[in-house]
Amino acid sequence: MSERIGNSFRAIVGAGLLLGALLMCAAIYLLSQGEIIGGAVLGALTYFLFGMFRRATLRKRELSRRGYYTGRRIGTHWVYDELQAGVIESIELPLNYAGRGEYVIHVPGPQDWCTVMPAWARDRRDEIIERLATVFKRSQMHFEPDSAQSPPDA
Repeated sequence: MSERIGNSFRAIVGAGLLLGALLMCAAIYLLSQGEIIGGAVLGALTYFLFGMFRRATLRKRELSRRGYYTGRRIGTHWVYDELQAGVIESIELPLNYAGRGEYVIHVPGPQDWCTVMPAWARDRRDEIIERLATVFKRSQMHFEPDSAQSPPDA
């Protein structure tokens, strides 16, 4: 199942920003009119709802802006996303818990990378590793050796 970023996504983000700004202006207006509790409650609700909206749209906003999203943890895997011709493509890399809230990501060796990765990522190992290095320290990146199996003769 392929996920897309629809044409309406930017309109949704714009509407969310506009709504947040209007609600914050209403809260400031209430405060200026002496409605301290009403203005404070509306301001606090706006702040927390806008934060939830930002977190909920972060991945697609980054994909729209940069063309890739360095990822997120799903269970015992790290998922790296890229926007390819309007479709979100993903790769999953295994994670191990290293303690104290840190994880170690396992990156396949160069030959195994070309074998197991989808076509869009096969020749881009170094580029993707460089992007992952913005999230993981080098000490948290474990580069697996290539498997001993040789490719079958054609």
